[in-house]
Formats: sequence, C-alpha cells, structure tokens
Amino acid sequence: MALVIREAEIKDFTDIIGLIKNELGYDGMSSDIYDRIMRIYEDDNYSVFVADMDGRVIGFVGIMRGLAFEMDGEYVRIISLAVKREYQKQGIGTRLAEKAEDYGYEIGASNIVITSGLRRSDAHLFYGNMGYAKKGYSFIKILHADEQPKSQSDVFTPIPPRQGYFDEADLEGIGSAGYEDN
Repeated sequence: MALVIREAEIKDFTDIIGLIKNELGYDGMSSDIYDRIMRIYEDDNYSVFVADMDGRVIGFVGIMRGLAFEMDGEYVRIISLAVKREYQKQGIGTRLAEKAEDYGYEIGASNIVITSGLRRSDAHLFYGNMGYAKKGYSFIKILHADEQPKSQSDVFTPIPPRQGYFDEADLEGIGSAGYEDN
C-alpha cells in the first residue's frame, strides 16, 4: 500500500467531512460545512493536504498562514488534523504534521501553532512527542446564540456577558485547549 501526502482536491471534500465528523467528533456540524471547506480551499491563506492510500483519503491536515502581534514574521496554524481510526498509530498523523511544518519552512514562517481539544489526551501526547510545547489556554465564546451547533458540548455553550474579572485560581482544573503536560 502506497501512502502519498498531496494537496486536497474538491473530490476529497466528502472524505474530509467524514474525518471531521467521525474522527474529530464534530458530528453535529451545520450543513454548510461543504461551503466552508470550499471557502478554505479557495483562500490563498489556507492549505489542505490529504493522506492518500491507494486512492482513498485516510487523513488530512488543514493549515492557515497568518500574522500575529506577539511573533515576528508569519506563522502557520494547524487548524485541523485527523486520521481514520484504523490507520492511527502508523505514522500517518506524523507525516501530515510534518507536511504542515514543511509548508511553514517553505513560506518562511517563524512558528507553527496547534490548538487541541481538552478531551483529546492522545493528541496532546502526540503533539508533545513531536516537539510542540504547551503555551497557553484557548478560549471560545459563541457570539450568536441562534447559530449554535445542533449537538452542543460544554465547549460550545454560549458564555454569558462578562460580569467581572477572573484570576489564575479561576483556571485551576480547566486543563489546556492548546497543549497538555504529559
């Protein structure tokens, strides 16, 4: 079986959506996912690569390039990485992450960043083993309650407007959406 990491094509969208739903657990996504992927596909600031094994998409990585206030130069962010369950722990995720890193080197990016969900402890180990360091927390706040996903998790519950400030003690036990100490 030959594995090839290649740029995604429109014909791969259905497989990518399946990976997002089944492997990343976003089965309650809105029906406009295809349109969002098309917008990403057509935007020069984004790139999508797939792991193709004998003509079947078994994984993908979606990346974006951008600028940040706190970093010099451009940076690359892995916005999504998934491998079909039956192909995990075979180095395919590593190859996809390395492809994102290679892309970063090619464009002269100064850093590569990934955010990983709180419950994805295997992914946290994976990124730590690849040399990624825990930098901070990732927070999300839904701005339009009428646009909530159909299957809400506690991560996607709208946050009430601010009523005060918090300190470091408020963060105890939350974990990191970016990286996990392992």
